[in-house]
Amino acid sequence: MSSHFERGILLTLGLAAVAREVAESLADELVRRGEDFSGEGRRAFDDAVEKAKDEARTLRDRFDSQVQRGYRDMGIASSDQLEDMRLKIAQLEHRVSLLEAAYEELAGEGELQPVAPDKAGG
Repeated sequence: MSSHFERGILLTLGLAAVAREVAESLADELVRRGEDFSGEGRRAFDDAVEKAKDEARTLRDRFDSQVQRGYRDMGIASSDQLEDMRLKIAQLEHRVSLLEAAYEELAGEGELQPVAPDKAGG
């Protein structure tokens, strides 16, 4: 595993732990104070929850980016790249089958003369 990939995972896990601790401390503080969740207190709590969700999304995006970078560094193809390769292979298989069919048709009509392998290159 590349060091960038490892650092990215560790950074993401560390940030997730910090975000969790912040959310827990906010909840503990609200409970300790005995504040009700109406009006300004509720808005502050909702804002904090929304901020935590945004940070989680950002962390997930960074993690995904680090994972993709790690895969690239290791030479592992993405699912999109694999799908492109599958399509190209299918296209090449189709072309080969068309060429084989054309060759058999021409050979059946006697229009082709066999070429010895040592003379094929020219």
